[in-house]
Amino acid sequence: MAATAMKRVLVAGGKGFLGRSITKKLKDAGHHVTIVSRSSKDEKDVVTWDALKAEGLPEKTDVVINLSGAPILDLQKFWTEKYKKECVDSRVNTTKFLAEIAAESKHKPEAFIATSAVGYYPPSTTAKYRESYESSSVLDGWAVNLCHQIEGATKPAKAAGIRTVAIRMGVIMGRGGGAYANMEFPFKMGLGGPFGDGKQWFPWIHLEDASSMYTWAMENKKVEGPLNAVSPNCVSNAGFVTALAGAMWRPAIFAVPAFALKLIGKERAPMLLEGQHVIPAKAVDFGFNFTYPTVASACDEIVNGKD
Repeated sequence: MAATAMKRVLVAGGKGFLGRSITKKLKDAGHHVTIVSRSSKDEKDVVTWDALKAEGLPEKTDVVINLSGAPILDLQKFWTEKYKKECVDSRVNTTKFLAEIAAESKHKPEAFIATSAVGYYPPSTTAKYRESYESSSVLDGWAVNLCHQIEGATKPAKAAGIRTVAIRMGVIMGRGGGAYANMEFPFKMGLGGPFGDGKQWFPWIHLEDASSMYTWAMENKKVEGPLNAVSPNCVSNAGFVTALAGAMWRPAIFAVPAFALKLIGKERAPMLLEGQHVIPAKAVDFGFNFTYPTVASACDEIVNGKD
């Protein structure tokens, strides 16, 4: 990351898989980071949601980043109406609340960065989606509607003149969490394979590039509005799992049947069985440098790299 003036950054969800990576990058670059958590336990540089409700943003906050959200594809969680609501509320309500207190702050932040997803785009085998594409929150399904709600919740910040970015995150691949945490063991046992027929697009991104996208968007004042956080080289689900298994010197022949995946919930199953070819148009246009642009380089680092 290029040297810049020190910023005071508030990160909600900073203790999660992606949040830890972003926080480390920010601190390594000399920025001051405050993490939002349910309880502070007297931890340094941690503020609770209750404290934010009572006192507003920490003094002189320059940037707000929201990563909050219950994990939608946590298959240990039953897909009940209650948990579905939690997945929505934990994203939409936190985004709206942070956008509102940012707008009300005496010292308004320079940037507000929310986390949406590539689920904004409806599944397709032929379309190639750039940020300029506009999906329908009514016609295109649950995931699309959720992303519309998240991005709509940023309006108070934008209306207050704060540069607002909605990062449409792809499937994050990296050691220590995310999708790889569920894939590592079966793939190392030689039991990995595609979801369904594997022909669906798999809009992936390496953890290193995913976290860098936030810090880059924070520092690049030209970046505003939706921002696709995906690799510039989208592949099919079968293509990705073949590369991952290949990095382990294992086969990838044990496909997960579509009928089995449909048991995880009617809104969740399409996220695995259907996909979108998403292009990081803004990132490329504004000069973002991908560390792991190809599936081969990403999978080699994930499997053989060191923490």
